Amino acid sequence: MIINHIGVSGGKDSTALLLWAVYESGYPKESILATFCDTGNEADVTYRQIEMLSKQVHPITTISPPLDFFELAKKKKRFPSVKARFCTSELKVIPTQNFIHGLIEQGNTVVAHSGVRREESPSRAALPARDFDPGFLCEIYRPLLDWKIEDVWTIHDRHGIPVNPLYQMGATRVGCLPCIMSRKSELAMIARNFPGVVDRLAAAELEVNNGGNGMSSFFAMDTAPMPWRTKEITTKDGRTLKVPTARDVFKWAQTARGGATVSV
Repeated sequence: MIINHIGVSGGKDSTALLLWAVYESGYPKESILATFCDTGNEADVTYRQIEMLSKQVHPITTISPPLDFFELAKKKKRFPSVKARFCTSELKVIPTQNFIHGLIEQGNTVVAHSGVRREESPSRAALPARDFDPGFLCEIYRPLLDWKIEDVWTIHDRHGIPVNPLYQMGATRVGCLPCIMSRKSELAMIARNFPGVVDRLAAAELEVNNGGNGMSSFFAMDTAPMPWRTKEITTKDGRTLKVPTARDVFKWAQTARGGATVSV
């Protein structure tokens, strides 16, 4: 059996991909298999978005990795970073690969679909529409590669499916809430709309750092300017540094340019 796999994050592009596959690709409905990787660090509104899509558009199977985002950080005694993005590999890529490998082992031919678009970045602009991925052991098809952002909004409208509410709140992307690389404006949005996230991250930092004795912070050291960094650490080579806690970063995110505090 040919299976057209669609990975859905709850964001605009993956939703556009799902809508295209279900309503406009010509694929038999029974050949479409949609999945959602639950990192354990998603916004409640994203979970509700996935539930809505699963009911109104096409059933979505949830893939849960062995450890969620915070359990993984606790095991590694550190949070992910730009240079060590084990969150993406261990919470999304590898679980999806394992899921697809299982389908192939059952005798299916799988075509994994991706909703990436050329205009998103130079690296994506260079991608082919189709190629074979040795990690997934199957063909990758990128049907939205030449789409513009207007096409993404239009397909939502055409099929009467609202975009994830996070976009109206000010998010530029949908995924972990927050992502370790979230912009200042997105962090301010989270502080305004999801105050519980701040408390959750503060508690997670204590757990990952064994009650506060470790050196790992959720965000990179240079996320917040020096005046906003309150945690002092001593590196293995004896240097003393100040790093920002999650609370420090969210406080800084609620300031205007120059550090003036703004109301939220």
